[in-house]
Amino acid sequence: MLLSWPAMADDQKEILIGAATSFSGWMAAFDVNPTRAAELAVEDINAKGGVLGKKLRLVQIDTKTDQALTAKAAQELVGQGVPMLMTACDFDSGAPAALVAQQSNILAISSCGADIKYGNMTVGKDVFTMASDAAATGAIMADWATKKMGWKKAYVLLDTFIEYDKSLCRGFVDRFKQLNGDAGIVLQDTFKNADVSVAAQISRYNALTEKPQLMMLCSVPPGHASALRQFRSAGINIPVLAGTGGDGSAWHSAVPGLTDYYHLNYSADAGVTEPRADAEAFFKKYEAKYGERPGSGQGVTGYSVIEAWAKAAERAGSTDPEKVRAELEKFKDEPLVAGLTTFTPELHINQQRPMLIIQTKDGKPTPLGYYDIRKGDYTTWW
Repeated sequence: MLLSWPAMADDQKEILIGAATSFSGWMAAFDVNPTRAAELAVEDINAKGGVLGKKLRLVQIDTKTDQALTAKAAQELVGQGVPMLMTACDFDSGAPAALVAQQSNILAISSCGADIKYGNMTVGKDVFTMASDAAATGAIMADWATKKMGWKKAYVLLDTFIEYDKSLCRGFVDRFKQLNGDAGIVLQDTFKNADVSVAAQISRYNALTEKPQLMMLCSVPPGHASALRQFRSAGINIPVLAGTGGDGSAWHSAVPGLTDYYHLNYSADAGVTEPRADAEAFFKKYEAKYGERPGSGQGVTGYSVIEAWAKAAERAGSTDPEKVRAELEKFKDEPLVAGLTTFTPELHINQQRPMLIIQTKDGKPTPLGYYDIRKGDYTTWW
C-alpha cells in the first residue's frame, strides 16, 4: 500500500527528523556515532535559527540490529510525520527502513551505508546515502596502492558477511587489474565473519609460489580483527589494506602492535589528528558533549545527513520530500563535514569523493592525506 506523506501544519513549531538506527547489537558500532553526530547537527542548525524558521528535533528508535524491528521503527516514525528518515550505516540492516520511507513518499538518507544498492538504483527515488560507494572506495585503495606505494601484486581476502564487503573487494579488484593487469591479483580467497579459524586461507596463501606485496582485507569487526590477528600470528607481515569497515581503534587490541595497516575513511579515527578544520571542529564538539571523540571516522556522515537535508530544504523553501529531493540531486562537490558530496537524479551515492588514507604503524594511526582518484594524488579542498 502506498502511503502519503503527512503535510506539516503551518503553525507547527518544530520539524521532526526520524532516525531508525541501532544502539544495540553488532550494528551499534556503526550507528551510534553517526546518530550522535546527527544530534549535534540538529543543535548547530537550531542555534542558527533552524530550518525555514522552525527548530529541528531528532527522534531516534533503537532498531537493535533486527530487520523486523527496523521496519517497525520506520513505520512508527513515519506515523509521527517526519519528512526525512535517517537509516542505518549498512544496506542489509537499513534497507527495511528505507523501503518503508520510499513507500511512504518521504526521504530516507543512510549515514554511511556504502553499498550502491542503498539508494535510488534499487530501493527507490527517495533513498540516498551519505556514504561513498564501497566499490568506489575499493577502487581508491587500488589506485592509491599502485600510484603512491608502487605495489603491483595483491592478495585479496573477502569476508562474505555483508554486501559492503563484497562491493569493496569487487571495486578493488577491478581497478587493480586495470592498472596492473590480471596477473596483479595473485590470489582471491574468502572467509565468513563468524569463522573461528582462517587456517585454510593461511595455508593457501603460504602455498603461493609468487608472494604478493599487499593484502586487501574486505571485512568488518569482529571477523576483520580475528582474520588479521591470525595472519600476523602466522608470520605474514605484508601491508594490509582495508575500507571504512576496518576503521576505528576499538579492535586494535586484538592485534597487538598492529603495523603496516592502511585504511581509508571520511575523516580521522579517534586518536588521529584530523587535517580538515571543519571536521576537527566537529570532533571537538562531539567530545565536549559525549566525553570522547567518535570511535570511527564514519561519525561525520551522520552530521552531514542532517546538514545536507537542511541545506536542500532551505534552497527548496520547503520540507516537501519531492522538492528537497530535487535540491539534493543538484549537489556537486558540495562541501559538507563528511567531505565533497555529489548527487544526481541518476545516482544517490558518492563515487569520487576524496577519502582520508590512514596508516597504522606500531599501534599508532597517522593520516597520510585525502586521496582523490580523479587526480591520482592527495588533495585539499578546504
